[in-house]
Amino acid sequence: MVLDAGHGGKDSGARSGVTGALEKELTLDMAKRVKRELGGSFAVKMMREDDRFVDLDVRAARAAAMGDVLVSIHFNSGPSSVRGPETYYWRVDSHGLAVRMQRGMAAVSPAESGSREMVRRRLRLTRNPEIPCVLIEIGYLSNPGEARLCSDGGYRQRMARAVADAIRAQAAQGDAGTGMLPPPIFAPPSRPTDAKE
Repeated sequence: MVLDAGHGGKDSGARSGVTGALEKELTLDMAKRVKRELGGSFAVKMMREDDRFVDLDVRAARAAAMGDVLVSIHFNSGPSSVRGPETYYWRVDSHGLAVRMQRGMAAVSPAESGSREMVRRRLRLTRNPEIPCVLIEIGYLSNPGEARLCSDGGYRQRMARAVADAIRAQAAQGDAGTGMLPPPIFAPPSRPTDAKE
């Protein structure tokens, strides 16, 4: 199991205009919380364990050598009216985990408005790794209410528990109960020159 704390180092990611929180700090905190929640039930590797920059292509290339599933953790930014967790996937073998992730995070989130929920999208961290992989957005730092929630350690802990529960359930049950699998889509690897990720 590989946990990827999004951004880091020179790449701060999103910044909340309400709380001042930086995405790179929240993602690292979340990854550490998820690792603790998983306990000794999985061999967990961290893509980064401190405030360092790791290029997206390096993350994608390293993932398969580090573990058998990749979960990349992020916080979102967009219109201030939008709130709610989102889950991105591309590979057919990532669909079940994506469903469980979105269900679990949505159950913790007190309100959603305009979020895309679960999306099949060709990104460097959903298309390029050679293992099942999902990218999750815990919430919108651009939404005042959700930004305050995401800055609360107790809320992040509940989200971390939901993420860990999704990982455990997928490992134990596979795709059972997650709906019909989508058809495969054959597309080239995602590149930095693609539309903005």
